[in-house]
Amino acid sequence: MSGLRGWVLAFFCAISGALLLGLSSVWMNIERMELAYDLSKLEKELGNRSALASKLELERNNLISPYRLKRLAATYGLGPVGPGQMRLMTGPGQGN
Repeated sequence: MSGLRGWVLAFFCAISGALLLGLSSVWMNIERMELAYDLSKLEKELGNRSALASKLELERNNLISPYRLKRLAATYGLGPVGPGQMRLMTGPGQGN
């Protein structure tokens, strides 16, 4: 009788262990999928931000290009600074 009881106990322990391993495997797979989705979302955001940074740098370079600035200066009647036209402005307490 004790031999049968030992086999039944071993069988239930084996079933419980297999069930526990199966559940932990499913839980780990769910966690892995969530991490993969988060990683994909972060990669997409990084790509968008990199593209935006490239566009902004191109726009900045366009806005400060010497050709454009020269054309704007001509439009507004601006030219090189002549003698006596530029003055140095000092803040309070910095002297004259």
